[in-house]
Amino acid sequence: MTAELASGLRFAAQPVVSVFVPGVPAEVPEFADGDVVPIEVLTYSLERDDPYACVTEYDLVFDELPPLLHPYLAHCLRVACAAGDTVVWLGFEGSFDFDQLLIETLAPQVYGVCAPGGEPVVAKDLSVLRTPEWRAVIASHGSLL
Repeated sequence: MTAELASGLRFAAQPVVSVFVPGVPAEVPEFADGDVVPIEVLTYSLERDDPYACVTEYDLVFDELPPLLHPYLAHCLRVACAAGDTVVWLGFEGSFDFDQLLIETLAPQVYGVCAPGGEPVVAKDLSVLRTPEWRAVIASHGSLL
C-alpha cells in the first residue's frame, strides 16, 4: 500500500477510514485488529425518504494510520461484511450518494469492497481506481446490492 492512498484518507487533517454498510447491523463491527485500534468510531445513519433505504457509515478515526494499512483495510471490510451480511465498501469522504451506490462512475471514490462469502478487495494505490478492471470490480459488487 503506497502512501498515496493513505494521503486520501484524511478529513480536516485527521486520518479517517470510512466504512459503508447497507442497513443497520445489529452491533458495531469490531474494527480493532491486534494493536491497531481507532481512537474513535463515529457512526452515522444515512437515510432517505424511502423507509427501507438506510446505509450505516462508520468513520474510524486515528491519530496516525496503521503502518500496514492494506491488511487493516481488508480486516475492516471482513468484519463489516460479517456484521451486516451484505456487500460493504470503503469510500473517500464525500463519496456517498444513494443514487450511485457502487456503480462504475463512482469507482474512483471507492477503494475497497467485500461481499458475503468473498474476500475483501482493496486498491493497492490511487492509480488502480481509474482502471477498467477496478470499475468492473465495483460494478460487480454493486450488482449484488
